[in-house]
Amino acid sequence: MSNKSQSQMASPTPSPSPSTASKFRVANQRKRCLYTSSLRAATRRKKSRNNSLHDLPEEILKIIISRLTLKDAARMSTLSSMWKTLWNSHSNLSFHAAMVTHSNSKGDGMDSQEKKFIDIVDTVLRNHDGTYLDQFEVAFELREKHACSLDSWIGFAVSSKASEIVLDLDPRSPRTAEDAYDFPFHLFQSENGIQSVWVKCVSLKPPRDFYGFTKLTKFTIRSVHIMEDIGNLLSNCCALRWLHIICCNFGKLKLHGTFYRLQHLCVIYSELQAIELHAIGLETFKYVGQPLPIVFYGSPKLKIADIKLCPYYYFGYVCSELSTALPCLEELYMDVRLKAEVRDYAISKVKFNYLRYVNCTVIIRGHPKYTGGILELASIVKAAPVLEKLDLHMDSSMYPHYICKAIGNPSPSPHNHLKIVRATGFFGLEGQIELALYILENARLLQSMTIDLLALRQSRRSREEANKSIDAQICREIVHEFLGLEKYRGVLTIL
Repeated sequence: MSNKSQSQMASPTPSPSPSTASKFRVANQRKRCLYTSSLRAATRRKKSRNNSLHDLPEEILKIIISRLTLKDAARMSTLSSMWKTLWNSHSNLSFHAAMVTHSNSKGDGMDSQEKKFIDIVDTVLRNHDGTYLDQFEVAFELREKHACSLDSWIGFAVSSKASEIVLDLDPRSPRTAEDAYDFPFHLFQSENGIQSVWVKCVSLKPPRDFYGFTKLTKFTIRSVHIMEDIGNLLSNCCALRWLHIICCNFGKLKLHGTFYRLQHLCVIYSELQAIELHAIGLETFKYVGQPLPIVFYGSPKLKIADIKLCPYYYFGYVCSELSTALPCLEELYMDVRLKAEVRDYAISKVKFNYLRYVNCTVIIRGHPKYTGGILELASIVKAAPVLEKLDLHMDSSMYPHYICKAIGNPSPSPHNHLKIVRATGFFGLEGQIELALYILENARLLQSMTIDLLALRQSRRSREEANKSIDAQICREIVHEFLGLEKYRGVLTIL
């Protein structure tokens, strides 16, 4: 090898040009900038995740806590000391039997459960700051022997300005008045913010001079023992708007004075002798129970009534009693039973001059050979001259095995407002056919009449399966024979 070649091989690699070095430096700077900015962004995101809730105002955090159940709020208290402080100001305290029954061992008896439940409530209230409560609820089987604890809890709720108190002491076995917890009216004598009270299975002994419910707007009593005249108590609830009385027995519900703000009255399965009140602002009335005298003095805003009678054979009573007591009704919901062979001609005197909608559920009893009493349902149409819509849900164990004669033309009684009729449970009984013909012939503005052979309770069954029965086929043949006429097409629909 020549000296020239050796000198070329030994010579060093030439250094990069100034322009190439500059490009390397710029690229490295960009990488460092990108890394730094990414690191800063990740740090910001991490801080945001860690501090987003903590950065919120305390008032907002309290609202968040109040939306949680008491159990979930207690779990949140483990996140930080701040959340622990917020949990102690939870505004909705709801104590249920599930707090002890789910964690209870099989060997624990009722006394052990009671002790556990009382200890839980005492512990929570002991750690609560007591500054403000929205709702306070106790739902557990307690009685008069636990009065010391119950009085303490309710006293805490009142002093914490609770707006709603729920006391559900539903027992597993019947309870006497002596064993039931006496509701502590004495704790409400001072100024308080109670707006809603819901009590069950307690004893009510209100003093005659009680004025502790001046701000109460909603009062629900269920299965309570009433030892004094409840009328005096209610008459002093000047802000009351909702009154619900369920499964209570106290004679006559007679409210003295004028209830300007009472809007909704609900009486269910309560053994009363009469209902009598003066409520100018009353808008809705619901009653479930035995027939009884109903007297409302001046309730011009009462537009909606829901009536279910037990025993049921009082269709005429519903019409006659309500037309007198509630002359301004616009919507009527009824649940009654009807004796198919009995006609009540006294209903012809009934008038509902403002009634626009009727929803009637009727159980038909009797012999399928005598069903003329079903036509009694037409009296609702006659009694309501401005009726626009009728929903009629019938049910019966009878089927039309007796069609003894041709059905004649219905008596003329023109109606100028009825537009929509829906009838379910149309079994093709003679009385039902007569009722349908009466409506079709007399409702001059009728736009739609739908007849469904299935009863409302049968709606879950497939229509194809139900229609396969022999009885259903007989019903359909009868309905089409008497109602499937050309002149009713376009108005009548048979399902």
